[in-house]
Amino acid sequence: MHALALDRAETYLNSQWRESRTPWALKSQNPPAFVTVSRQSGSGGTAFARALARQLNGEAPEGTLWTIYEGNLTTRMLESNHLSTRFARYLPEDRISEVNASIGELVGLHPNLWELVQKMNETLHDLAESHHAILVGRGANFATRRMEGGVHVRLVAPAEYRARYLALLYDMSERDALILNAKRDAARRRYVKATFSADVDDPRGYDLVLNTGEMTLSEAATIAASLVKARQRTLASQLKSA
Repeated sequence: MHALALDRAETYLNSQWRESRTPWALKSQNPPAFVTVSRQSGSGGTAFARALARQLNGEAPEGTLWTIYEGNLTTRMLESNHLSTRFARYLPEDRISEVNASIGELVGLHPNLWELVQKMNETLHDLAESHHAILVGRGANFATRRMEGGVHVRLVAPAEYRARYLALLYDMSERDALILNAKRDAARRRYVKATFSADVDDPRGYDLVLNTGEMTLSEAATIAASLVKARQRTLASQLKSA
């Protein structure tokens, strides 16, 4: 991730949290361009995001930079809210049990669990508002669903294909990869259900559902990039005619 883009996003986020508003209460007059990526485990989410960023950056105007936000989202949320990064363990994609959360609140180990989840959603929303963000995971499509300008992508693939992909990626057996994929998918399903009361597998939550078992990641990125550019042309035309 480029330092310039990180600095820009950090400045934007800090300015937002100094305000006492609810981030998604305001309607943008210039809808931001952003992409959310939801993925089945082993379907190539990270590689797809990188391929998409390369394509979009290759055709973007000078000074425009598409940036991927993935594994560092929790850390960035905590740092922007001046919270210890040790709280990251309370925000796995599958939420901790309510019993453990209650005990932690009583003894002051961590903030209210619901508050942490909401701050994560605010982080996703504000990064999308900062323009040209590719947000991977964390139910980002549901956190930003009221925003214009976004393209929401879901990656799927047959279980056997995803097991082979993960086995090669992590040098493990396909059997172990199959089990790991199932556990990850179940955890993500529970997180989205608990956080957004939504079904991560429901295709109605996405603009595109791409089967990476039937196309290359480069092909998938090309399809997504085409929709991103078409969406921006449509919004620009609507703004001119408004």
